[in-house]
Amino acid sequence: MATRSGRFYHVGRWVSGGNRTDSATESAALVRDFTHFLADFASRRVSQGSGGCLRVLLLLGPDTRCQASWCPGDRSASTPWGLAHVLPALRGPRTPEPRFWATRATGETRRASAILVNSMQRRTLSRRSLLASSVCALVSCRSGGAREQVLRALVEQVVVPNTAAVAESSRRLATEAGRFAAEPTVSALHAVRQQWRNALSSWKRADAFRNGPIMDTNSLLRAMFWPVRTGALEALVQGSEAIDEPSVELMGVDRRGLFALEYLLFSEGELERADERILTGFVGPMGERRGRLARCLAVNVSLHADRAARSLGDGKRYADQFADRGQDSLNHLVGQLVSTVENGSENRLARISSLAKSGRLKAADVEGSRGRMSQQIALTYLRATEQLYLGVDRGLGQLVKDLSPTVDGGIRSDFARAIAAVSNLAMPLEEAVKRDASALDDAAVAVKKLERALKTELVSTLGVTLTFSSADGD
Repeated sequence: MATRSGRFYHVGRWVSGGNRTDSATESAALVRDFTHFLADFASRRVSQGSGGCLRVLLLLGPDTRCQASWCPGDRSASTPWGLAHVLPALRGPRTPEPRFWATRATGETRRASAILVNSMQRRTLSRRSLLASSVCALVSCRSGGAREQVLRALVEQVVVPNTAAVAESSRRLATEAGRFAAEPTVSALHAVRQQWRNALSSWKRADAFRNGPIMDTNSLLRAMFWPVRTGALEALVQGSEAIDEPSVELMGVDRRGLFALEYLLFSEGELERADERILTGFVGPMGERRGRLARCLAVNVSLHADRAARSLGDGKRYADQFADRGQDSLNHLVGQLVSTVENGSENRLARISSLAKSGRLKAADVEGSRGRMSQQIALTYLRATEQLYLGVDRGLGQLVKDLSPTVDGGIRSDFARAIAAVSNLAMPLEEAVKRDASALDDAAVAVKKLERALKTELVSTLGVTLTFSSADGD
């Protein structure tokens, strides 16, 4: 939100972190690119009939400031935006934390129109990072109609189908778990395992949108808590405590859900004779209890999936609520996209690589390793995040494209590269790091690049304010 400061409007701040420029020539080149960019933007606005001049005040330090303006007819290749007034301020020693203020000189205090970056920490002073980050965002002064249409469409066209897929895959899982418990054969084991993988993928896809009924019903927590207490699960099987659907519903989240079921259906370590080892555990009196627990766990997952799906219904009521919250919903959603990708970068790829290099990597440290799903989990999160960006008819990318086709194209490319890099691993992450550590590192770099693009270009273009709660989904 722009705020009044004298006759200027504070609409953004760029913090120059990491490497700083020691060269007035380099500073001048960066500002030249920057002002050309804004001049192009101003020219487009004028050609669209917006009219008016643009002004910029650069505060380059406590005692160094300059003002530049651009009006129709002023632009030339050599002095865009009155560049001659800008460059002299850069001839002194390097200055900390440049800050940019900009306004549209239309006389309307509510039409602050520019900006520039949203608290962006820069590691290097490069032309690309400056230009990509300094995207002119008009979200605060444009009509909210397009934004609300996008938010409503994402619920109706993405969230509703994904929630329905969660319910359907969970029901099928419960059916296969019941068949396996009744007759634990190799074919029944393979069938329930495959359905477990399908259900987990559906839940992970839904987890990219942590809002609305799926959160209000606590379904995500109860179905996907990880890590579970495997010792407590084994003690339950070997003990005399009742195992039935009501008792499972009363259990703590660390003894139920999809990952508790993973413990029962998959063997840790080598695949040789894994089926035989698992089937042996489902034989005899203790085997009957193990089978009953597997069935009840799957039924409980299905119960919570159905609860979330019923609460969401056709999604129209929640879509209206989500859209009506406007910028707050946008802030929250973008924060979740950033958090999801960041988690994949830091807590999956980079963490596994780091643990492997230090010799401390254990399968139990990797979510989904027992079911050989760690790579698919990372890939599903990336694809689900991309789905929210692209949408079906329209997604967040449409809002970005309306403001800056260049930024939109860059984010789409970053999504494609990150997804391709993780997909090309073609094996669980804990195996990839042993067989081809460089490929895992390359995937981590690609996902990190996407994370940075979302944190800078997406956030600044849409005028988003990131908070702790918007990122973690609370």
